[in-house]
Amino acid sequence: MLRGIYNAVSSNLMLLRAQDVIEDNLLHIQTPGYKQKNFAYELTEQRDINGINNSLAYGELLSYPYVSLSQGSLNETDRKLDLAVSGGFVAVDANGQRMWASSVQMLLDDQGYLITPEGYRVLGKNGPIKWNDDYSIDDNGNILLNGNVVDSFTVSDINVQQVVDDKYFIGQQIQAPLKVMQGYLESSNVNEVDQMSQLMSILRQYQSNVKVIQTEDGTLAKLINVMI
Repeated sequence: MLRGIYNAVSSNLMLLRAQDVIEDNLLHIQTPGYKQKNFAYELTEQRDINGINNSLAYGELLSYPYVSLSQGSLNETDRKLDLAVSGGFVAVDANGQRMWASSVQMLLDDQGYLITPEGYRVLGKNGPIKWNDDYSIDDNGNILLNGNVVDSFTVSDINVQQVVDDKYFIGQQIQAPLKVMQGYLESSNVNEVDQMSQLMSILRQYQSNVKVIQTEDGTLAKLINVMI
């Protein structure tokens, strides 16, 4: 009886964590380059409870939510400082730590260098890139002035080892075909329909667990009254 209450409460704590993941995904559905977080859990027990029409499934998270690396759609913005890399990433300097992003809505700092909205400088072959309004960018990430290459964005695919803020990545460079697209941004890869469906499923299971807690609590109260 007490074990049933404990398991139902534990299951609901797991469901609340999963709900937080989904709500965070839906919150960032319009954030360029955002990568959907997923969660994995395993049902550890399922049994019928007296007085409840359906069975109770207990579960636990197998790991902290992991990030889906699938690419979102690439949308044209016609803004010269928007950059997306199809099949790869562009390097940025995050306070001395090299990180990678699949899409960057670039800005200019007070010294004329390209930066991310977080203030990270975007990296080229020669270090941080100082921008000129007459520059253009080709499909290979080369920065052109009057048809001549003056620098190149540091672009590559990577073997992702760590995720930072759901849209920046740390990892080792690997060879892969890619395409640099100026005037484009990658949309969030969040699947809104799937996330809403999972959220409804979580809410139903949560309500079922609450009924179990109420039923077993009532049974326990009756037992205590008989004993006294």
